[in-house]
Parts: sequence; structure tokens; C-alpha cells
Amino acid sequence: MNIILINKRYFPWIGGVESHVKQIANGLVHYGIKPRVICCHTTPNTEHQQVDGISVLRYGSRKTLFSLPISLPFLLKFIPKPWQSPRPILHFHLPNPLAVLAYFIHRPHGLVVVTWHSDIIKQRILLWAYRPLLRWFLKRADAIIATSPPMAKLSPFLIPHQKKTTVIPLGIPPRPPAGLTKLPSERYALFVGRLVYYKGVETLIEALKQSPATVYIVGEGPQLDAIQKKGRTLIHHQQLRIYNQQSESKLHDLFDHCEFLILPSTHASEAFGLVQLEAMMRRKAVISTQLPTGVPYVNQHNQTGLVVPPGDSVALAKAMTQLWKNPQQCQQFGARAHQRYMDHFTEEQMLTKTYHLFNNLHAASPI
Repeated sequence: MNIILINKRYFPWIGGVESHVKQIANGLVHYGIKPRVICCHTTPNTEHQQVDGISVLRYGSRKTLFSLPISLPFLLKFIPKPWQSPRPILHFHLPNPLAVLAYFIHRPHGLVVVTWHSDIIKQRILLWAYRPLLRWFLKRADAIIATSPPMAKLSPFLIPHQKKTTVIPLGIPPRPPAGLTKLPSERYALFVGRLVYYKGVETLIEALKQSPATVYIVGEGPQLDAIQKKGRTLIHHQQLRIYNQQSESKLHDLFDHCEFLILPSTHASEAFGLVQLEAMMRRKAVISTQLPTGVPYVNQHNQTGLVVPPGDSVALAKAMTQLWKNPQQCQQFGARAHQRYMDHFTEEQMLTKTYHLFNNLHAASPI
């Protein structure tokens, strides 16, 4: 099979979708397939590179608008002619208006698979202009992958395409304990993520003022200054600690030794909450929010943790206090969280389902 993965960026750029695309690329190699990747560069130069044996074509990009790389070479060239034979499976990861526009311009030969990671939530003006093109593209797609049942059922863009939509949840590989040489000297709950508007960290700070828990926040982003200001008293009393991005080994240590994870996201821009799997895989309970996305599908209320209304600091404080004061219940949730991870969210399951989807499309399609 000739499979081409199309995304905004690719490794070493770090992001949730980028990590997922790398998982797919590396996983397909184990099935005897050498996929190729088309994405945008972080510089104006176009480069063709080999990354872990994967051919990666990075089109030069000069700026970013609405979180989208702007690349004229991407639009003008898109899929090189030699890459189009034999007939490829074009695997698009959306949202990515640039890729959809490039497909509209070139109409390349090949089957189209779309992984729908999230709706466009914040950029409403962009969505107004983009909506007709996106609907046209989804209608032409041969298969659509939704990362959770709520995403498949509730996204207004996917509702008309239920017959060709398959749910394949995101997955992560199991990781052995990192083995800190010096363990944290105190109990703590953990938040890990970018410090942006939809993550709900300001709600977390307000909740922490009403709870006896200690919280470590790991992340960077535009809301860092506001969060530090809002949590100044908590920081002074060492009830709150804020760390910038950590090394992979240090981050794994922090997950291994936390009491539970908090994902207090307030907007549907949080489409899945992959960080929940990092906790659940390690037998940690999770507190998350009742968003109309995959977040409460991953963490189930009173089973693997607690789910509270988004933006409700009082409810969040109550949930934090409940787990903080009841370690036994926290451990019970954590055990069920690990089982749920094993049943639904391993990397192996995700890769197997994705490969079978590709294989079935390829077998059913005329050459």
C-alpha cells in the first residue's frame, strides 16, 4: 500500500496530533508499509528528510495564522507526482484548512481517509468561510476516523457521514515506571498541558483555594503570567507549584508519583484529553470535565475518576478534596482506570484498527 500522511507539522515538532501521526507512521512500518508524510516546515525552506526511516516532505512556511501554517509551496505543489503511483491512500488529519484547500486545487488521484481530531471552536470567522469547502471535502472522503463516539455522534460535520465513520480511539504504549532517584517529598495532584484558555487552569486555581490538595502544574503558554498572579498566595504557601516543560523522564516521574490527574478543560477545543491516558496507564484516577467531546468518554464518572461541570470551581474543589482525603477510593478508581486503558486505549489497538481500515479500503478499491 502507498500511504501518505498529511498534517500541519511532523516530528520533531511536539503536539498531540503530531505525536499521533508519528505513531501511525512508525506503526505502519511494522506492517511492512513505508508511509510518507507531507507537512509544513517551521522555516521558509522546503526540505525532504528521512525521519526514523520515514520520508518527510516539509514545505516551507513563513508565518502562522489562526494556528495554521501558511505555505504557498504546500498549496502549489502538494503531492509530488512520483508519490502518486501506485494509487495512494491520502490520510488527512483535520482540522487543517490548508490541506483541504490544496486537495481542492489539485484533486489528486487516490483514496481519502480523514482523521477528525476536533471541530474548529475558536476561529469562527475562519470556520464561516471554510465550512462549504470542508463539507465538500468530507463528502468526497472514502472513510472518516473519529477519535471517540461522542465526536462521531455530536460533531455537526460528521453527523451526515455516519455510515463511513469509524471510531478509533487514540492510544499510547505502556511505559515502565521511570524510577526517580529522589522521590517527591510530598503528596500532590498533577496538571500537565499548555497554559491556554480552554485548559481551565484559572478555574483550577480558584478550586485549589477551596481545597486542601497540593497541585503541581506542568506547562507553558500565554496564560502563564495570569496564572502565577492568580495563584501567588498558593505558591507562597507551597500549595501550588508551577513548572515549565520538563524532560520526558522527569515528566514520567511526575506522573508515576502523583495522587491523581486533573484535566479541568472548559471548552470543546479539548477534544480527547490524551494526557488522561498517561495517568490511567499508570493506575491514576482522573478528574476531568463534562465536555461534549471525547474527554468524559475516556474518564468515566465514579468509575475511573470524577467528572465535573466545566468552569465550576466549587464542583472541582469538591472533587479534588474527595480524592485527596480518600486515598483508598483514589486507588480503586486508578485500578479501574488502568483496566479501561488496557481494554480500549493501547497503541497496539489503535494501530491494528487503523491498518485494517487502510487494508480494507485498499482491497475494495479498483487499481
